[in-house]
Amino acid sequence: MYLPFGAKSVNKEWNNFSEYSIDCSLNQSSSETSVVFRDTISDLDNVINELVKANLSMFNSKTETATDSFVYSPMLRENKTYPKLMKLQLPRDKNGNFESFIFDETKNKVPIDENNITEILHKGKTFKAIIECVKVWYYNGKVGSIWKVVQLKFAEKTVSDNTNTTDNQETIYSKLMIDD
Repeated sequence: MYLPFGAKSVNKEWNNFSEYSIDCSLNQSSSETSVVFRDTISDLDNVINELVKANLSMFNSKTETATDSFVYSPMLRENKTYPKLMKLQLPRDKNGNFESFIFDETKNKVPIDENNITEILHKGKTFKAIIECVKVWYYNGKVGSIWKVVQLKFAEKTVSDNTNTTDNQETIYSKLMIDD
């Protein structure tokens, strides 16, 4: 994947910490892996769409009743004349520590925090990632999904040249699981 813009932050009034996300594209790659990934995302979009239609009552709330005339927001969304983008969240725990694990080109863990995240995840970086669907949402007649980065490993080349875990808990995700 490719970062055309770098990390973005949003401050929400109900949260003490800024929320970070990255918009990434497949850079119109025609490699077999990229084509399979795009096809898999398209298939997954269709599955989510059908599952929501089959289980509309799950999305009813006190203020809204879900209908099958919803508009689905695909994972790879249109971006005018640019390649399609996929938004990935960089989740934080209740103490503000980032839960995603970032690895450099040589497979070393890169600690990220509020002070260095925009320098580490800057415009032009290429990477591989393990992502996880965190939520399927329904709001105001629209349906979509939210994805988070579990692991991210930078590729050896950068397209444009611009220049910690909580306590001592070690999960399986803190060890690099992305193959080259």
